[in-house]
Amino acid sequence: MKLTRRATVINQIKCSTNFLLILTIILQLSSPGEGHGRLIEPPSRASAWRYGFNTPANYNDHELFCGGFTKQHQGNGGKCGECGDDYSLPIPRPHEYGGKYGQGITVRKYNPGTVMTIRVELTASHMGYFEFRLCDDINARQKCLDKNLLKIISGSPFISFPNDLSTRFYPRNGSRIYEIKAQLPKELECEHCVLQWKYIAGNNWGMCTDGNGAVGCGPQEEFRACSDVAIGKGAVSSIPTLKPPVKIKTTTPKRPTDDESDNEIDHDHEDTELEATEDANNKPTPVSNFYGAIIAIFTFFLVLLTIIAIYIYFYHGDFLKQLLRRQRNSQNQQKVPLDTASSISSVTSSDMSPPMRPPRTKRLSQTLKDIPHHHSSILGSEKNVV
Repeated sequence: MKLTRRATVINQIKCSTNFLLILTIILQLSSPGEGHGRLIEPPSRASAWRYGFNTPANYNDHELFCGGFTKQHQGNGGKCGECGDDYSLPIPRPHEYGGKYGQGITVRKYNPGTVMTIRVELTASHMGYFEFRLCDDINARQKCLDKNLLKIISGSPFISFPNDLSTRFYPRNGSRIYEIKAQLPKELECEHCVLQWKYIAGNNWGMCTDGNGAVGCGPQEEFRACSDVAIGKGAVSSIPTLKPPVKIKTTTPKRPTDDESDNEIDHDHEDTELEATEDANNKPTPVSNFYGAIIAIFTFFLVLLTIIAIYIYFYHGDFLKQLLRRQRNSQNQQKVPLDTASSISSVTSSDMSPPMRPPRTKRLSQTLKDIPHHHSSILGSEKNVV
C-alpha cells in the first residue's frame, strides 16, 4: 500500500511538472517576443516610399531588428548593422548607402543648432529607450555616428523618471506614435548627413551591473533605422526633387544676405514637406493591422484551448476514462437482453410453425398390379394377409 501511494504521488508530481513545462513553452511561443517600430519623421530609408519618395518599397520596415535577438547576440556577438541589418550580411547591407534601400535621397533639410522634430511609430512596444545619432558621412559608420549623440529636449507623450538620461527617450505609453524634440549640433553642417534611430527594448530578463537579475538588464532586442538629411545654410541635395524642376528666368545674380539664406532654407524645407505630404495623400494608405489583430485573437483562443485540454488530460484523465468505461459497460448490458429476446423469439416462432406434411405414398392396389405374376408367393401372402 505504501509503495502504491508513493508511486501515485510521484506520478502526480511528474504530471504537474510536465504541465508547467508545457505551459511555459506555449506561453513563450504565443507571446510576441519582438517589438516592432519604424522611423517615420524624417522618413527612414526603409519607410521613405510610404511618404512619396521614389525609393524601393520595404513592407517589413518595422522589423529592422539586426537579424533577430538570437542572430545578433549568439551568431554575431551582439553586433548589428548601422541601419538595422543583419551584421553578417555583405557590405553594403540592404539599408546602407549603396544597398537596395540606401539610395541616398535627402528627405529633410535643417538649419544647424535648431530643434528638429522626430517621430517614431511603435506597433509593438516593449519599453526600453530611443537614441538618435548624426554622422556627416553618407556611409555612416558607427564610430562617426557616436560622435554626435543628440540631446532630447522633450517628447509627446512623455513620462519622465529622475534617473532618465538626457540623451534617451523612454516610450512608456505603449504602442503609438511618439513625437520627440532633439537638439541639433551648432557646429555640424553637411550636405548629406545620416540620422540613426536606435531602439533598445527592455522586456528581457538579464543580469544587471550590480549582480542582480531584473527585467531590462542584459542583452536586449535592438532596432535601428537610417534617414538621409541635410544640415546647413544653403544645404542643397544633389539628388533631384520629386516634382519636375521649375523653369528659371535668367536674371542678374544677387548675393543673398544671411537672413535671406535662412529664409531660403526654411522655404526649401517647407516645400519638401509639402511635396511629401501631397504625394503621401495621393498614394494609397498602407495596409492596416486589422488582420494582425484577428490572427492574434485566434492564436490566443487556440493557446487557451490547448492549455485547457492539457489540464484536463493531466488532472482529470482518470475520471474521463471511468466515464468511458461506464458507457461501454452500459452499452454491453443493453445488447445482452436484445440477443436473448431475439433467440427466444426465434425458438417460439419455430415451435408455433405447423408440422411438415408427410410424403405421399401410392395405393396398395396399384402396387399389387405392378407386381409380376410369377411372384405368386408374394401374392399368396398378400391374399392371406388380406
